[in-house]
Amino acid sequence: MDKNDQSHLKLSSGSMLNIFLESNILEQIKKIQKNQNLKDERDAIIYAIEKYYEKMNSNIPKQQGNLDNEFPRKIFDGKLDLEKLEEILVLIKSENLIKKLPQHEIYNKSGAGMIHRFQTKILPVKFSLMCLSKMIIEQNNPWIDLNEFKNYTSESAKIFIKKFDSSLIHTKFKVKTGFPIVKVNEFKSEDDIHLLLARSVKRFTEEFVGRKLQKHKDVQIGGALFEMSLIEAKIIDNENKKNSGNIYVTLSESGKEFVSYKNQLIDFVFENTQNEPSSIFSQQEREFYLKKILPKFNFENKFVKYLMKNEEIEHSKQIKKWFEEEFGTFCKSEFPEEQIVLQENTIRIHSNTIMSRLMEFEIFTKDPQSKSGPYTRMQNLGDFV
Repeated sequence: MDKNDQSHLKLSSGSMLNIFLESNILEQIKKIQKNQNLKDERDAIIYAIEKYYEKMNSNIPKQQGNLDNEFPRKIFDGKLDLEKLEEILVLIKSENLIKKLPQHEIYNKSGAGMIHRFQTKILPVKFSLMCLSKMIIEQNNPWIDLNEFKNYTSESAKIFIKKFDSSLIHTKFKVKTGFPIVKVNEFKSEDDIHLLLARSVKRFTEEFVGRKLQKHKDVQIGGALFEMSLIEAKIIDNENKKNSGNIYVTLSESGKEFVSYKNQLIDFVFENTQNEPSSIFSQQEREFYLKKILPKFNFENKFVKYLMKNEEIEHSKQIKKWFEEEFGTFCKSEFPEEQIVLQENTIRIHSNTIMSRLMEFEIFTKDPQSKSGPYTRMQNLGDFV
């Protein structure tokens, strides 16, 4: 090789690294190379490092700065004037309300008598209910346009998650499931992140806040708040109103009770208290779930009581087995003319989400390092056992 050729090989100062990379890391590098149309693995690694450095030095301070800037907009700040809320709700006229459909008519018979499987947690339900209460107070009106409610709650939820991630308890509790979030542990383009966030927001608002059902002759709505009878809904037809013909929602009596119970975790995240929460929900909220929400779902209510007879459940396989047996018996009673067979994956999802909600209320606990149990029931459940 002559001197001219050697001159082309001169590089800026650095070091040669000889490292072993596991196969899954190599696959991710190849994925980055392909997605970003890079020349080789070296360029992909450099790209990944530069993006990480850019994120650490630019994005995080920017997000933190934006956190406070977003609060001047009308979004939930964690504070509720319950006395004012009660005064406004006295004005409710509950005529021409939209009737609630049974679960198997909203979804299908494989979800009969149960909280919908995508409504995986109850904290997004509580948070959404608090947002509706805040809107009622701000607008001094018991009836809130459903579309406005969805927009307000989705924006508020994004701020709540940002504040939670920067709080002292972000490693203590797992509360983000169900809320609008994007996992950024993979290298995605900015367009991909926006698309994923939009999908997450849509899923959050439709599963938890509420949505108009499309496959029914009359106007019907779904979503956790309505399905759990925590809100009431109606169509307001008024030529003088800009949004005449839209769906409007308000708190039900049950919703008023649930929102009246303080949530220490939400208060702490919004810095309305300095006392760190010891659990996601209070004892009052736990009792409300068992006494007021679960009885709206006849199969899940019975199955939870069945599970609570056990002080310890050794493995999730046992829960799946019991679920399949009990749901089969339930369907034979409710739909004697039909044969309803659940796929293995459906059984797994339903049984896991039912237990997941019970663990959210600490009715059952398990070692966080264990995926499948054992599950230990809390002792002070009183007459629920």
